[in-house]
This record gives sequence, structure tokens and C-alpha cells, in this order.
Amino acid sequence: MSRIRIFFASDIHGSELTFLKFLNAYKFYKANILIIGGDITGKAILPIFKMKDGTFKANFLDEKFNIKEKELEGLITRIKNVGYYPYITDENEWMELINDQKKIDDLLIELEIKRLKEWINITEKYYKDLVNKVKIFIMPGNDDRFEIDNILNASNIIINPDNKVLEIDNEHEMLSLGYSNITPWKCPRDIQEDELYKKIENLANKINSMERAIFLIHVPPFNSGLDIGPKLTEDLKPVLSPGGGMTMNPVGSLAVRKAIEKFQPLLGLHGHIHESRGAVKIGKTLCINPGSEYSEGILRGALIEIDKNKVIDYLLTSG
Repeated sequence: MSRIRIFFASDIHGSELTFLKFLNAYKFYKANILIIGGDITGKAILPIFKMKDGTFKANFLDEKFNIKEKELEGLITRIKNVGYYPYITDENEWMELINDQKKIDDLLIELEIKRLKEWINITEKYYKDLVNKVKIFIMPGNDDRFEIDNILNASNIIINPDNKVLEIDNEHEMLSLGYSNITPWKCPRDIQEDELYKKIENLANKINSMERAIFLIHVPPFNSGLDIGPKLTEDLKPVLSPGGGMTMNPVGSLAVRKAIEKFQPLLGLHGHIHESRGAVKIGKTLCINPGSEYSEGILRGALIEIDKNKVIDYLLTSG
């Protein structure tokens, strides 16, 4: 089989609704390769306080909730769908948690792992009879902690391609890397540009046919138009233009740019910068960033059809 149809998404950041939409891509888009290109876990815990009278209180998306137990499941679903981790607690426990950074970090890791295991169970049930028809690749990104790797690696259905070169069919190889150049947030998989380039180069040297290869690299190439994000001050505040708008600038990776220019794979799949949805050619390589609107429950994606050493067509999707 030389013709494949890829559905690619990235940066779902814990959003359960977006993940469930991703699982439907095989049927909806008739894609036989499904890929998430990093940043799969959420960013924050949202406390739900159980009160002494049996009601529950929470502040969620600038709205105050005071609900009964029968309404709790609906609120939890809404919180999960935007990527937060709901946590039922009381005010005393919560104050203890937020005053101890290690405790809150440990709890966040625990909730990340729990949700990822739930997603893997859903995926394995959904695709148990389709293993010969579709492949699912889910890679960590720079935001994702290393604790999740073993969870992904243990799946019978999901393939974690990070830091590997894998055959996705008989014709095409995929180089995958979830690391990023250094960001202002100092994320778990942020590394220096020279180290990032060495990782890409070491993997690229294992590829047999570069003209049929795919580079799945979480961070986009520098100054490609796929990496335009807000310029930030040292305290992570946006730099405003004279007109009051945010100043935007390229924030992608020089190492990724250099690697794509040197090796010229068939296709580059990137994420990381949510605002920079688009596609661009760098030499012979088509590079795509599908963007992300996970907090709205919207699955941004890219549908790409490949035959041997040609990208036949691609379509940026939203749903």
C-alpha cells in the first residue's frame, strides 16, 4: 500500500471532547493513520468544593456554581471538555495543597495519568477490531511530563513514536520528536537548539528514503509562518504594540528549520503554536501546523493524502 490518508492534530491539552472527536477521525475522514503531535495533557486542576450541606461549589470560566449532587456529573464533564482536571475537595484540603508546591504538582501528575489511562481504555475498546485497518500514533510534547511515557508505551493499540523512526506503512517512515527549543515556561521537554538538532540528525540518519519520509516534530521551524506567537516580557506578559494590540514574532526552532532545509523530507507535521494554523513549503518539504482551539472543544486538524513520494492533497479541518 503506497497511498495513505493521515489525520493529524496536536495540542489538545487534556480536552476530553477534542480527544473523543479525534477518535472518530477514522470513520469521519476515512483516515488510516491517526496522529496527535504532542501536548496531550492539561495544564491545571479545578477544585470543586463539597459543602457541609451536601451541595458543591466551583468557579469555572468566570461563572460561580452552587449545585446539587445530581448536577455534579454535568459540571465535571464541562470541566474535562476544556482540558482542566476537576478535583472534589474541601476548602481546608485545598488550602493545604496550594500552599505546598510539591503536593499540588504530585496531584496534577496523578490526575494527568488517570485521564490518560481512561483515554487509552476508550481507544482500545473503540479500535480493538480495527487494528489491521488503522494505526494510531500519540506523541508527548514539550508540555508533557515524562511520567506519562510509560502509560503510552503500555498500550496495545496506541503507538508512542517519540524519539524513534518508525515505518507507518510499507512505503513511508516517520521521524518523531516531542521536544522543543527553550520556551519562557521552561517546560519538561524544552532543550537547547544544538541538542535538539543532534536529536533530529541522529534520527534522520536512520531513514532509508528521505523523499518518502515524514518529520513529526512538535515544534515548528523558525520563521516559517507556522510559529508566530505573542512576544513576551521576562515576567511572561505580552508586549503591546503602539496601537494596544499584542506584538507577534516567530518563536519556532532554528534547529528544526535547519534540519528540514538539510534533509528535505516529504512532509513536516508540527504543532506547539496554537495561533499559527497553516501550511508552507520549505524547499521540497510541505510543513503543516493544524493549530489548536482545545479550550473551545474544537478539534483543529489536517487531512493529508500521500502516494509514494508525493503529497496528493491536504485539507485543514475544524470540527
